[in-house]
Amino acid sequence: MHLSRVIIFSPSPRALADFYCRAFAMQVISSEGTFTDIGAADSPTSRIAFHKGKSAPGTSIKLCFHACDVAAERKRLIGLGVQMGKLHGSAETLCLCDGKDAEGNVFQISNRT
Repeated sequence: MHLSRVIIFSPSPRALADFYCRAFAMQVISSEGTFTDIGAADSPTSRIAFHKGKSAPGTSIKLCFHACDVAAERKRLIGLGVQMGKLHGSAETLCLCDGKDAEGNVFQISNRT
């Protein structure tokens, strides 16, 4: 499992993505509905994703870790005592699961590449 992107929640995700593209020479990797994924042209694994949602201190940023088998990683994390939520989606399409770190910050494991 590895860190694949940082998700920033914003009331205007595309406008925020456009700002980061202009300011830091990044490019839009994909855009689907209220989700826009950007990255550096020379580093396809360094990504920032912008998703429509509330922007508030402590809840506007979510670390997202890539896992080929989200269900197995969820089970492993639960075995370590990590608080994990329900699985959403399926292994054949988009599968994800949120969890909380030791201080209550939300993170996500996902098979999104």
